[in-house]
Amino acid sequence: MTLFDLAKKNIKHNFIHYFLYFASMIFSIMIYYTFVSLSKDPKVVARLDNDSSLASMFNASSIILIIFVAIFILYSNHFFTRKRKKEIGIYSLLGLRKKEIGQMLFYENFLMGVGALVVGIGLGTLLSKVFVAILLNMMKLGGISNFVFSMDAVINTVVIFIIITLITSLTGYRIIYRTTLLDLFHSESKREKTPKSNPFLAILSLVLILGGYFIALQPLITKDSIWGKLEFGLGMILIMTSVIIGTVLLLNSFLPLFLNKIRKNKRIFYNGTNIISNSQLTFRIASNARTLATIAVLTGMTLVSIGMVGGLYNNVSKDAGLNNPATFEYRITDEASNQKALTLAQNNTKTPMTGHQETTINYVKATSDREMSFAYVPKEGFAVISLTAYNKLLNLEKPNDSEIPALKDNEAILISADSTTASDTLNQSFTLKNSTNQKITVTKTMADLPFSTIYNLLVVSDNIANTLPSKNKMTIQSIMVDQPKDAIALSKQIAKVLPKNAAFRSYPENYEALMKGTGVLLFIGMFIGLVFLAATGSIIYFKQLTEAYNDIATYDILKKIGLDRKEIRKTIAKQVLVIFLIPLILGIMHSSVALVALANLLQMNIILAASISTGAFTLMFIAYYFLTVNTYTNIVMGKKKRVD
Repeated sequence: MTLFDLAKKNIKHNFIHYFLYFASMIFSIMIYYTFVSLSKDPKVVARLDNDSSLASMFNASSIILIIFVAIFILYSNHFFTRKRKKEIGIYSLLGLRKKEIGQMLFYENFLMGVGALVVGIGLGTLLSKVFVAILLNMMKLGGISNFVFSMDAVINTVVIFIIITLITSLTGYRIIYRTTLLDLFHSESKREKTPKSNPFLAILSLVLILGGYFIALQPLITKDSIWGKLEFGLGMILIMTSVIIGTVLLLNSFLPLFLNKIRKNKRIFYNGTNIISNSQLTFRIASNARTLATIAVLTGMTLVSIGMVGGLYNNVSKDAGLNNPATFEYRITDEASNQKALTLAQNNTKTPMTGHQETTINYVKATSDREMSFAYVPKEGFAVISLTAYNKLLNLEKPNDSEIPALKDNEAILISADSTTASDTLNQSFTLKNSTNQKITVTKTMADLPFSTIYNLLVVSDNIANTLPSKNKMTIQSIMVDQPKDAIALSKQIAKVLPKNAAFRSYPENYEALMKGTGVLLFIGMFIGLVFLAATGSIIYFKQLTEAYNDIATYDILKKIGLDRKEIRKTIAKQVLVIFLIPLILGIMHSSVALVALANLLQMNIILAASISTGAFTLMFIAYYFLTVNTYTNIVMGKKKRVD
């Protein structure tokens, strides 16, 4: 019998023991192939080729996905190989040389890899059509993509996973050559060291985490706040460093100290099976601290990323409206092109025009009694509009908003997209260089600009507007249509009849671009997030199963002293629950604080997106928890026999 035949027999007769590793490989291949095949779909390619940034996002995401998948498979392989150390030791006792054992393991790895590739690519092919439909729907492109089998995606996937298989095989060789026969037989008997708790580091962990939270939740606009004194980049680095170090110390020092305190409480410690659960947990936390801290931090980052992109996606309509208050806007450079554009809008039946207005903007130079708080261009001056013209424009763009009451000749309203500029300019006085050198004071500030191409606008009384010089002015046409999101075709028609210097702005085109960009980002975030969450859940799962095999002798003793299957399962459920809850709670806490801070910074509502991503993460961890408890129990107790 050859080594290849022996490898086939091992897989055939012990497939139940190989299944976890085989399943993890299938999942990884399926996810990667599905993602790669998306970028090869004709309908997606047509869109990506027209936008280099979207294509770059897909390429960068595929690299991130490869890293995640490689780490996931390597960790699964490490668990699988570690579990088989005793088996490898038996092969050595039977006379097989290390080189021959290594070849046999390579054949096994190769056969499972080929099988996983066939099954994974098959499942990925079936799922790719579903994911293409989801992606196109997120991008608001509509349509149904035809079934496409991409040979390029197959070749890409096969090459990547051959490389990963070679790496895992080399890892197996390394374990065989560096491990002695004695270690192969006694690797499972190595126990964790007794954890040492440090009260100072335990308190420091809470100070660092709460300190990071405190800084993150400070107001961003107030000059006296910490954010006002720190630069944004420095503040972010300080928060992340503080929270990450605090998380590591929390798991290494605070939790062991907390569990030791519980052990000293006799009423709790000696209640039922708590004595067993607590003792096991103390060692488990110590041995898993680094892994759990890493998972908690990365989970928080993943939830923040998905929550923020989901928030941006849900706020696309609002953002497009802020960028483009009118459906179409352009500067009138000649009357002929203006009339052609108006005629197109008036004759369109799919998205009929609801109104339009021509607004005159005067650029007036000015001086101030103190430094200008925003970008004042001396050659151009302030963009100034009359109160009547502004109210008419407001009625056109936002008919439900109330008009601004009359202004005195020495009063003005500053409309600025920059809230800091607006607050700093309040009560500031300016002298306009008009026919009367009128002095005005900003008595009110607003944020909603009525134009797409003007970022700071002064609203003055009609009397003052009539005295402004007319040599430096322009006229802007604002057009509103019904169902503006569906006016892409009309937008392209209008763009063709206008000259390049008209500075044409289109709400439907901006909305479509934002939907495409945020849709792709959300899809990629959800896709990679799914892989990451599955990988982290599997890492905890494999880690617990490794410890379950190590604890078989311990639970045999517990069975002999009278504990039944139900009591042992309860003990296992308690300690596994804590292991899963730690990264879950810490990840949600870290992400919640970060999302609140970012929502305040960007002035957007992210509650829905954050709730969905957090809920999905929690449900996935709950599923992994019950799977781990059942498998752990079956390992230490044996499968429950059916009673006929």
